[in-house]
Amino acid sequence: MKILTVLRFLPDRSGAPDLPPPWKPFEREIPEDLLTYPGEIRDEAEEERYAKAEPLHEFFSVHPEASEFIVEHGRGFLQSTFTKLARGVHLIRRATRLRPSSKRSPASPEEITAILRREGERIGLSRIGIAPNDPKYTFPESDAEQLPNVVVCLVEQDWELTQTIPCDEAEKAAMYGYAEGMTRTAQLAEFLKRMGYGAAPQGFPGDAITIHYGVAAGLGQLGINGQLLTPEAGSRCRILLLTTDAPLIHDSPVDYGLHKVCDECKACVRNCPVGAIPQSRKPYRGVVKSKLNTVRCLPVVAQAGGCAVCMKVCPVQRYGLEAILDHREETGEILGVGTDELEGYDWPLDGEHYGPGETPRVGDEVLKNPDLVFDFSRKEPPPGVKPIRFVG
Repeated sequence: MKILTVLRFLPDRSGAPDLPPPWKPFEREIPEDLLTYPGEIRDEAEEERYAKAEPLHEFFSVHPEASEFIVEHGRGFLQSTFTKLARGVHLIRRATRLRPSSKRSPASPEEITAILRREGERIGLSRIGIAPNDPKYTFPESDAEQLPNVVVCLVEQDWELTQTIPCDEAEKAAMYGYAEGMTRTAQLAEFLKRMGYGAAPQGFPGDAITIHYGVAAGLGQLGINGQLLTPEAGSRCRILLLTTDAPLIHDSPVDYGLHKVCDECKACVRNCPVGAIPQSRKPYRGVVKSKLNTVRCLPVVAQAGGCAVCMKVCPVQRYGLEAILDHREETGEILGVGTDELEGYDWPLDGEHYGPGETPRVGDEVLKNPDLVFDFSRKEPPPGVKPIRFVG
């Protein structure tokens, strides 16, 4: 992490695009035939059982060999964004060191929650949500203080760059999003501390399963492609978290109708280059979800410009839910499905263009690259491996 300390002093020549404006409230009524369940279907007893038997760990701490390979193959998008990321980490650390004001705000929980939402919008977060802290979804490796409430901070990454998936330019958009997310999450943490409350921001890639908190805070639902799908267009967003002891009003999971939109669409299933996305949802660790095949997914993500074809071909992430609902009401179909605009992409490993339902051949030279050491059966960090620290 010493290199990040140095990099934050260098000029930012990343050429990062301006951050999109905060999202307006989503007020569209969801058609009755799309409604299923608020958030996700969960079996809390099963979640608890898994949490005790197989606690969740941060990916790069469990698979340090894979992380080295990913970083080496990600030079094209990491080198130009390191300075911006380093500044974000610096601000996270600065916010962590700041002591809360001795004069605590006398405002009520309702007032503090409203004030916090206004501040999140003012500093440029796309949206915030609030959920209870759930130790089952926080990594033991976390070095951030764990306080009772979680503020989920969303930052939309650049829409135009995202449409160039899969390539390094699109991955730069993700890194820009993380950097901006850390910057604004740190600002929100300092704001809470000036109000007299404890606040602990978390860095990138996070100290917890961030999508769990996005769903719990009513910001979206879990798509078949494994992403947090929010109702807004361009909803490929970066999720940053901070915990706080401020008395806040929790949000609740929402049914945006996205489960059935996914079921009617399945463009990600058809277009995944390695067939890593299952057709249907099944219980996994107590949550009914589409569990991606990491053994097939990770090698391609590492070597093909971040891949993310499943995001490129998602109509919710391209057009937004309102446009999809309008089109479905008029035609009975999901907007963009079967068109090259949505489902077409250029594959970086062969330079060819692939249209709807077409997928490149991905051979063993990628899927079984001997330089990518990845033991999927490993559940805990290997002995002697030190976790990534963003706060300390």
